Amino acid sequence: MSAARALPEAWQRRGWLAWLLWPLSLLYRLVTTLRRAAFRSGILHVDRLPVPVVVIGNIIAGGAGKTPLTLYLARALTARGHRPVIVSRGYGGT
Repeated sequence: MSAARALPEAWQRRGWLAWLLWPLSLLYRLVTTLRRAAFRSGILHVDRLPVPVVVIGNIIAGGAGKTPLTLYLARALTARGHRPVIVSRGYGGT
């Protein structure tokens, strides 16, 4: 069974894995709450770009169909007169 499937199932059943991950979920909640507060208070800021941005990604590293979707979307936008740019970051990107 893949981790992408095992983790949600373990969480729903409230088994040992869910209890093991529970403290990490509290830490994650704290970090995201602090980050949101930093944005609201102006400590962190959002850069506004002069063009629309589409992000294609998810928690699964490979095999989720991100590359084919990206290529399809770029071709569809080009066919409609737009000039899309693909920026690849992370694994496999340079």
